[in-house]
Amino acid sequence: MHLSHSQLLLIAVPAVVASMAVLTFGAVGRSTWIIQVLAICLACALALVGAHLSRRTNARSPAGPIIVFTLLGIAVPLLAEAPGPQRWASLGPINLYMAPALLPSFLVACSVWIAQGTRSQHLACTAIVGASVLLAAQPDASQALALLASSAVAVARSPSRSPVPIVALALAALAPAWAFSQPDPLQPVAHVEGVFALALGHSLFAGAAVIASAAALVVGLHVNSSRGRTWLSVVAIYYAVLFACSVAGLTPAPLIGYGAGPLLGFGLMVAAASGLDAKVLSNSSSKPTPLRGAA
Repeated sequence: MHLSHSQLLLIAVPAVVASMAVLTFGAVGRSTWIIQVLAICLACALALVGAHLSRRTNARSPAGPIIVFTLLGIAVPLLAEAPGPQRWASLGPINLYMAPALLPSFLVACSVWIAQGTRSQHLACTAIVGASVLLAAQPDASQALALLASSAVAVARSPSRSPVPIVALALAALAPAWAFSQPDPLQPVAHVEGVFALALGHSLFAGAAVIASAAALVVGLHVNSSRGRTWLSVVAIYYAVLFACSVAGLTPAPLIGYGAGPLLGFGLMVAAASGLDAKVLSNSSSKPTPLRGAA
C-alpha cells in the first residue's frame, strides 16, 4: 500500500494548531501572522502538487536531484557577506532558513540510498558529510546535530553492513562539535525558539498541549515508518533532536515556532516521501519472487 500524502499532512496538524496558539500567546504583529499562514498554505500546496507529480511521472527515483539541490541550497547562505551566523537566504522581504526547508526531504532521499547499499549508499554518505560541513560552517550546531542523529538511524536500520557509513558518521560527528565551539550571538525569541516556555508561562494546560503536539509529530512519523519506510523514522529523530535543542533556546521549534523554513521543509518532505514511496514499492513489487529452494 502506498503512503498517502494526506496521512503525513494530518500528522502535522496538531503542531500547526499549536503554532497558532503560540503566536497568540506571543502577541505577534500582523506581518508575522501573514507570513506564517502563507507558509502553511504553501507547504500544503508543495506537498499535494509534489506528491501528485511524483506519482504520475514514470521518471526514475528523484533521490539524486533532491540530494544535489539540498547541498546547493544550504550552501547559498554562505555566499552572503554578512556578519554573524549565515543560515538564511534572502527572498525579497523574507529571509528563508534554508536548513529546515531542505534537510527533511534530503534525509528521506539519503535514507532510500543508504538502504540500497553499494554505490548509492556511498554517495548518500558522502552527501551527509558534505551537508554536515556546510552546516558547521554557518555555524548551525542544532541542525548539524539533528542531521548526525537522524543519519545514524538510517545507517542502523540499513541491511548493509559496509564500513563506509560508519566512517561517514565519524566524520559527520566532527561537524556539530565544531559548530558548538563557535560563538552564536543570536538570542532566543519566545515565539520561535522558546515556544514551550511561552506556552507553559501562559498556563499549565497550554504548555502540556504544545508539548503533546510536538510528541504527536515525532510519534506519528515513527508509527508510519513500518513496511520498510525507514525514512519516516529518520525524519522523526531529526525533529525530536530539534525540539530538544529548542528547549535550550538554540533553534526554532519545527512547525510549532514561527518560521517559514520548517513548514516548507515539511511540505517538501511529504512530497518526497510519498513520491519515493510509490517508486520504491513499485520497484519491489516488480521484482520476481524467488521460488523456495532457489539460489
